[in-house]
Amino acid sequence: MLGVFGLKIGLIGVGTIGGFLVKRIQEDSSLELCFVLDIDPEKVKDFSEDIVINSISEMGAKKPDLVIEAASQQAIGQYAEHVLSTTNFLVLSVGAFADKGLEEKVKGLCKSNGTKLFAPSGAIAAIDLLKAMQSELEEVEIVSRKNPKGWGREDSEKTIIFEGTAREACKAYPKNINISATVSLNGIGFDKTTVKLVSDPDCGGNRHTLNVKHAFGNFVLDVKAQPTKNPKTSSTAAYSAFDLVKKIQNGINIF
Repeated sequence: MLGVFGLKIGLIGVGTIGGFLVKRIQEDSSLELCFVLDIDPEKVKDFSEDIVINSISEMGAKKPDLVIEAASQQAIGQYAEHVLSTTNFLVLSVGAFADKGLEEKVKGLCKSNGTKLFAPSGAIAAIDLLKAMQSELEEVEIVSRKNPKGWGREDSEKTIIFEGTAREACKAYPKNINISATVSLNGIGFDKTTVKLVSDPDCGGNRHTLNVKHAFGNFVLDVKAQPTKNPKTSSTAAYSAFDLVKKIQNGINIF
């Protein structure tokens, strides 16, 4: 039985981060996992039949307070309308909003249905400062370095594999680039944020450097984290997602 601030949660995507969230939710007596949905039947075969749904149309009967997307950019486009018509949506694949049409559609759904969209800061920090300085920002650059496996490559030496705007990066590397999207959404936008992606065999973890120039000076943030079992995903992204779940549950608005 849920506590006073109990939260019923539905989960779309049971991969690396989704699996982490399942464990954390099931360990917390104030949270209830009311459904899981994944396009791969193998990923949900160990769940009890009463929480596995095969289509988002079955979601309504579960009455979730919050649905978490931990699947892909495509999943947001596919499920956002159905989810936001009745409940709140926490999304991890924020690179999907490099599509201007989808971003505007989701904003409209939230406004017309009185529901909310949440996104964790993921594997980057200082998002609160970036957002606070939004009107004074002049230049924002994000440099992401990963082992070649994290990019799906086999480089034997350090290689710059991409330089361009965040919008271009999100389309070119949809499974790797949520940090650039998070920075863009909270900063100067997808078209003004510049991105450099580096494949580095000597990079011991996933490293992200944020370089910001604003009207009163500048700041540099350097974050390094070990990848999860999936080399494309930083371990901090999973913790950030669950932390946001608890903040939503407790009504804390410092995201």
